[in-house]
Amino acid sequence: MTDTVSIIIPCYNKRPYVTTAIESALSQTHPCEVIVIDDGSTDGSLDEVKQFDGQILWETGPNRGGSAARNRGLDRATGSYVQFLDADDILPPEKIAVQMSALQSAPSNAIAFCPWSYFHDDGHQDAPDARRYWRGYDEGLALLMDMWRHGGFFPPHAWLTPRALIDEVGPWDETLTGDDDGEFFGRVLAAAGEVRFCDQTRVLYRDPPEGSVSRNTSLKSARSFWSAFELIANRILEKRDDQTAKRACLSRLRKTAYAWRAVDEIVDKAAAFERKLGVFDFSPGLPRGTRYLIGLFGIRRGLHLRQLIKA
Repeated sequence: MTDTVSIIIPCYNKRPYVTTAIESALSQTHPCEVIVIDDGSTDGSLDEVKQFDGQILWETGPNRGGSAARNRGLDRATGSYVQFLDADDILPPEKIAVQMSALQSAPSNAIAFCPWSYFHDDGHQDAPDARRYWRGYDEGLALLMDMWRHGGFFPPHAWLTPRALIDEVGPWDETLTGDDDGEFFGRVLAAAGEVRFCDQTRVLYRDPPEGSVSRNTSLKSARSFWSAFELIANRILEKRDDQTAKRACLSRLRKTAYAWRAVDEIVDKAAAFERKLGVFDFSPGLPRGTRYLIGLFGIRRGLHLRQLIKA
């Protein structure tokens, strides 16, 4: 297979890391174009990017957020497949070649994913935290529901996605400031056909440094996480309004409420959605004790009882 892959790297104030990310993209053994969109960095990141002029496509502009930068990368991309790579993460040289080989005999709407593990600024790499859904699936929706019910996630660079599938589901949602990747790849999975798991390779996901979007604890971020959940949950339930789908959505909404349990607005919205789903489950994505309290008494009362027990 000779299809070109476009590697899109959004960059905002990642000077210590962006050079390594770009080098890992350029080291791919499969033909790739590398596109770096500097999102108005103020720390000298752009100087690092410019060192690769002639080897990559790059541009800069005002700070508009990671989703806007990725969408701008899509505007410039010419590849048949798209690889997203955050500016502080790393691809091993064979990553794209392995996944392209896996997709060679797959339907045109198939996607590929692979194991991942944390790595740290001191060079230490954690062992992969394997989950029960680290396997292939006949359809992306089934993988999405397993992920939602049992907890866990994949970073953006674990996936390799056909450009045609991205065009079908639409660009990144630039209104989201938290879990924008979960919402985007949730749409991709809900529309995807076969999903091929490639355990011959593994990507490295940097343990989030200070300033990471994933550590944003603002009310705006909480609302974004809820919006991301609601958008994908409604999409799942439109496709499959059965007990399996409802339990997957229930587990995800409970995990979202648990993560934002200090925000009454999110807990209230989750409790209302929980009542609407109308199913019983102990939601294995939650911590063990909490799952039983919430499963028996519901989100609001379960979280209250948890707080009383801790006190």
